[in-house]
Amino acid sequence: MCDAAPPGSDARTEATRRAMLRRSGALAVGAVAATGSAALAGCAGRGSGDAGGNDGYAAGAGAAAGRGDPPLVAHRGFAAEHPENTVAAIEAATTVVDRVELDVRRCGTGELVAFHDATLGRVTDATGRVGRTPAGRLAELSVEGSGEPVPTLAAALDAVPSDAWVLLDLKERGVAADAVAAGAERDHGLAVAADDPAAIEAANAADPTVPTVYGARESVPARPLRPLIPGSRAGVGLPRWAYPPQDVAGIVETATALGCAAVSPRYELCLRTDIVSRAATAGLRVLPWTVASAREYGAVASVDGVGAVVSDVSLGRREP
Repeated sequence: MCDAAPPGSDARTEATRRAMLRRSGALAVGAVAATGSAALAGCAGRGSGDAGGNDGYAAGAGAAAGRGDPPLVAHRGFAAEHPENTVAAIEAATTVVDRVELDVRRCGTGELVAFHDATLGRVTDATGRVGRTPAGRLAELSVEGSGEPVPTLAAALDAVPSDAWVLLDLKERGVAADAVAAGAERDHGLAVAADDPAAIEAANAADPTVPTVYGARESVPARPLRPLIPGSRAGVGLPRWAYPPQDVAGIVETATALGCAAVSPRYELCLRTDIVSRAATAGLRVLPWTVASAREYGAVASVDGVGAVVSDVSLGRREP
């Protein structure tokens, strides 16, 4: 997940889409949502009795029921510890946890690649847009100076163990069907996430048995307040009353109308709004993103109902 607005996400477009979803979507996708929610239940992973398959998806019903802390989902393969979205990151992360999130884009020659940004400059020494760069050129680049190339999605998925689970975060439209097909033909568990309703609709159309996750962020005015949540190490935090109002009801309604099995909000929303309880009432699992420290994880994990936590750091965990 990230803070870039999805295509066509101006206020009027979003309001129109949400109204259409409320009017026509909820009944049509009800059966899909029920199936997906069941698939997300149980926080099944290694040793759960079901290696692979979508019912092995990490959603944390056990944690929500008080049987342990919410498990970690390795964001881009624990991006703070490894070169993000690379085969090396996946291999390293899945020795520690069995849940990994990867970003998906299409490159200039049509292949799907595991890459977050629309442009190359942040994590490589190249310039230009991913969508205009051939796969062969991407294979020559070094991600974060690691020597690891930008992998095709196929190569990234091949690095995921069969007893693990992968969340594919669709970063643009037009990739859903191919991403779902690539993930579904492998043995590991699979779910698909996006913050663009159109991408989720496309994933549902491609394969309604694959659970989908609706990503959401706080409003723009609230983002500068992130350093004050969950509070500084000196104990100075932002009072709940000082947090700008958020449309968490709209987020939950949109996820429900889309037939999603889970919602993935910025973790600050879980600490300053009632989105977790609203999602639970709607039958949605909750996967907050993205924590970067033990302090942030601890704050989010203390919220009753959080299923799994998308994290840039492994926190020294080694799950069975």
